[in-house]
Amino acid sequence: MTSKQRRSKRLSIRILVANMFLLAIVITAGIAISLQYSTSKKTAVDHMLSSIDLLSDHMSDSVQSLDSDAKQAVNLLSELISSDLSNISIEHKSSLFAQFLQKRPELYSLYVGDKQENFFQLINLNSAKDTRQRMGAQADDRWAAVHISGNGEKRLRRTYFYSNTFRLNHQQTEKSSFSPTKRPWFAASEQNNIVTTPPYTFEHLQISGQTYAKRIRNTEQVIGLDILLSSLSDQLTLSSTKLINGQEQAFLFNQNGKIIASNITDSDSDTSSSHQYIQDYLGIESKRLIDIASNPNAKQPTLIEKENYPRYYAFITAISNDILNQQYIAVTLPKDVLFQQATKEALHSTLLNALVMIILLPIIWLFSAPIVRPIRQLQLETEKIKRRQFDDVTFTDSHIKEIWQLSNSFVSMSQDIKQHEASQKEFMEALIRLIATAIDDKSAHTGGHCYRVPELGLMLSDALEKAEEGPYKSFQFANDNERLEFRIAAWLHDCGKITMPEHIIDKGSKLECIYNRIHEIRTRFEVLWRDAEIDYLRSVHIEKQDPSIALATWQENQARLQEEFALVAKANIGSEFMSEKEQNKIKAIGAQEWTRHFNNRLGLSPAEEMMHAEQDQHRDPHNAIETLLSDKPEHIIPRHKEVKFDESLGIKMTIPEHQYNQGEIYNLTIQKGTLTKEDRFKINEHIISTITMLDKLPFPPELSRVPLYASTHHERMDGKGYPRKLNAEQLSIPDRVLMIADVFEALTAADRPYKKAKPLSVAVDIMFNMCKEGHLDLQLFRFFLTSGTYLTYAKRFLPEELHDEVNLEEYLEE
Repeated sequence: MTSKQRRSKRLSIRILVANMFLLAIVITAGIAISLQYSTSKKTAVDHMLSSIDLLSDHMSDSVQSLDSDAKQAVNLLSELISSDLSNISIEHKSSLFAQFLQKRPELYSLYVGDKQENFFQLINLNSAKDTRQRMGAQADDRWAAVHISGNGEKRLRRTYFYSNTFRLNHQQTEKSSFSPTKRPWFAASEQNNIVTTPPYTFEHLQISGQTYAKRIRNTEQVIGLDILLSSLSDQLTLSSTKLINGQEQAFLFNQNGKIIASNITDSDSDTSSSHQYIQDYLGIESKRLIDIASNPNAKQPTLIEKENYPRYYAFITAISNDILNQQYIAVTLPKDVLFQQATKEALHSTLLNALVMIILLPIIWLFSAPIVRPIRQLQLETEKIKRRQFDDVTFTDSHIKEIWQLSNSFVSMSQDIKQHEASQKEFMEALIRLIATAIDDKSAHTGGHCYRVPELGLMLSDALEKAEEGPYKSFQFANDNERLEFRIAAWLHDCGKITMPEHIIDKGSKLECIYNRIHEIRTRFEVLWRDAEIDYLRSVHIEKQDPSIALATWQENQARLQEEFALVAKANIGSEFMSEKEQNKIKAIGAQEWTRHFNNRLGLSPAEEMMHAEQDQHRDPHNAIETLLSDKPEHIIPRHKEVKFDESLGIKMTIPEHQYNQGEIYNLTIQKGTLTKEDRFKINEHIISTITMLDKLPFPPELSRVPLYASTHHERMDGKGYPRKLNAEQLSIPDRVLMIADVFEALTAADRPYKKAKPLSVAVDIMFNMCKEGHLDLQLFRFFLTSGTYLTYAKRFLPEELHDEVNLEEYLEE
């Protein structure tokens, strides 16, 4: 996750406070609404259970009333009819039966049958709405009388349709195989008791019903009364709609699970055909429902999940205590309908709470201001601390104790940080000066360089900032931190010299290496001097040559040796450019031979012995012929490790093959100065050490350019400098200031081992030529002159004898 993404997740404290209040309200409201919803659900369940109980009682009363009326009618008819009805006319029997049927529309039909298979039935066409259709009755038909008689193929079923006044409207005749004696109600009436059959399908109408039957006293006839279960369905529909809400499905079923009645209309389902059993309709075993109804401790309602149907709840209760004919009522409601009111109330409460939260939100927002305002002010104060504007940090007053304490802490902290930072800066600058002083003290010949360059750089930068006209009138360091950054870089610009060998830093002559080897070479000239004297004596006293000729030769050789040594000594100083002719003279002088009689491998250190071991295998160190000057293998000092620069530093410097080359002729024939290319690289390598050392220091952001400023004073405007070969476009004004300061201090310094201090006029002239050659910035150099910075520096650091007149005009002309 990026920092930008992390910042995007931060919240304002005002929003957080508002959210906390809203969250508290939401949690409180959520708990209240949950309790309300739970209570409303329980109330809905309790109300439904109460309604079911009322429905059960009502249906129980209805069933018992119908049962009582049916039994009373059967008993009464069995008592009234004392003779065989076979000889009574159909109209008379119909009129008699109609008196019983018209009192209650639930009674479907009255009929009488005998063992001779005679059967008469009067059907109440108003008992059910589909009775007329199934019977084929017309609109003005009120009663249908069915008379079945005859045997075998001659057995006929005659149906007579009467009006309300028993006027015969029309009749039908058809064959019939109906046998009353084979019906269950006939056989069950042998004991002269009223028999109630379980619900079954009536043969004529193919609808469910129930029969009450009893044998007529002293006859072989059985009288029966049919009731249609559809009448119970109508009663169940009416009662459930009245007692519940009309959206339920109610079922009356017996202990076998068969549906006796339901409030489902024909358009919903045909219970007589498709779902005759409660298990078929609800998808749950009737035994489980009966167990629930029989157990007063059973949890209701029961959640029923039927495949491809919505979930619904079922309530079950028993409506009769007749063990042999137990009946039950099951009422089902869709889950959302049962708790519709509870859900509606919960929704209303939620909307009300949402409205309250909307109203409270601006109030909460307003009341959060005393918290937010001082915190935002404290945030501004922290920005001041971040920018190190410690003196601008002010106290933020607040009535909130914690914020008041926090503000006090901020003010106190800012002052403590200010004091700490000041002490840290003081310590850091003291440490930097200590390092610079240590570098200067390392060499008596370069002492003061690391002190004078920063001073000159600061003088020039101050002059640039004070310029009111010209190309530098807009130059300013942005703040004190940038000035400190430049000052530290100036102090540390040569910190890498602490790693430089002293014999390289102090190399004031070409042969200098820990000591000046000119003395060793002088000794060899002394040997040749004495050899010339010995040759003279041998010629005169042993070889008996002419003394005058021998003396002239001796004097000539010694004069030549004096001249040759003077030439070698002059070359060793390196103050003048050496031509190729002079280089050849040095080589010719060095070719002279002398005899060494002592072993030059005695008294060596272990390291020297190891280095020279291979070269000594094929050489006799005794009586060896040596040249006056030589470049020997042992003069080559190889690199002990490979030099590689980190690519990120951008260093572009050519690395010599060897660490050092101390060859005598090699050093004496240096064209300019006293340094070989190996020495020069070692000297230049101090800037690499500076970069490496400073790059490892954890400078704060405001001092991040210290390593860059400190490492550019040896670059050139034309891009030929080192270590990075930066050009004018890549060099900033502070970089160019340090370049001029470093060169001017070096030219005027009186403590260099390889040169004398230059007077002002000479130093200015040299630097002007360096500007023309692309080394220094000409425009800045002219400002250096016109601003008088060079004079300010000279008065402070240069002796009076170097303060000569400088003609500025010749350096300011284009």
